[in-house]
Amino acid sequence: MNKTYLFIIFFQFGLLFSQKTKIDKRQIIPNEIDFNGNVKKITLKIYEINRNKEKIDTTKTISEIHFSKLKKILKINKFDKSLDNLWNISEFDDLERIKKISRKNEGKMFNAVIQYFSTENEFPDSTTIDFNENYKEKYINYFKDNLVIKQEHFVKDLLQDYRLYKYNEKNQLIEDLYLNPENNSDKTVVFKAENQLSFYPERLTKYEYKEIKDTLISIKIRPKFNVKEVTKKLKTKKYSLEIKEDYDNDYLKSRTLIYTNKDSIIVYTYYYKNNNEIKSYYITTTTKNNITSKWKTEGYGNNEERNDIIKINIVNDKHKNWVKKTYSNKNQTTRIIERQIEYY
Repeated sequence: MNKTYLFIIFFQFGLLFSQKTKIDKRQIIPNEIDFNGNVKKITLKIYEINRNKEKIDTTKTISEIHFSKLKKILKINKFDKSLDNLWNISEFDDLERIKKISRKNEGKMFNAVIQYFSTENEFPDSTTIDFNENYKEKYINYFKDNLVIKQEHFVKDLLQDYRLYKYNEKNQLIEDLYLNPENNSDKTVVFKAENQLSFYPERLTKYEYKEIKDTLISIKIRPKFNVKEVTKKLKTKKYSLEIKEDYDNDYLKSRTLIYTNKDSIIVYTYYYKNNNEIKSYYITTTTKNNITSKWKTEGYGNNEERNDIIKINIVNDKHKNWVKKTYSNKNQTTRIIERQIEYY
């Protein structure tokens, strides 16, 4: 992928910054749940194998993912080492939004997270997070025209802080303002008592959108520290490309490119010196049967490029869904993923 090609496709994408929910589905839903046909349940077992000179350690995680006939996730059960030890349950609504997470504490399941939705918006009206009897968090979101304009954060029913959001005429987020009743200044570190510090996030984050013909470049800016993040996205029928650049005082610090097509995912990550010279890089190509990596780090290994290959052996069932993947590196197994699939 040469520089000229990249310059052309920068001018063909569009994206929208948005607030992040407090409960991130990407961290809860396993990656290994792709399937064909009408699947009712996938029992997923992942074995991580760590080899050293003295012994082989194996870590096992188990999940049960239940699906509706519309292929939406209904529930995810997570187990510790065996199906006899259920420790986490995530429940979803008809739109595949997380409505409740239950966890085991002292042998009993309790509601750790509850989310309430009154509309079809992916963003919840409220999120309650119950860590224990003495600490409970709650986030309440206020909407206007289906956009979140305010988010309040409570701890034990006391308001801790809140955020105000502004949008442009295209419903794109342009400002995120953090406010704290205890800290009305613009300081991020405050002495509350002798030898005691309180840390606050930066008060203001701005978002800009530059449009040139069919081009939309979105920029996230933290003006106080002169830090910005530039995100660029392109999606076609054949491939997608996402580019993220981080700047500090107008110096490019890092760039990550994720190129995805039908048969592979390639991730390029570059770190730079202040003169835009590459300090280190990591390139990973993932295909159906291989994960190929090469990297180079300044000051390590005589600045030589290194590489590695992980091979993936796949076993499919009669429905052409994979039921076992074995990962190996230098002829030694490093990871095994097994799936038991139940169909409607």
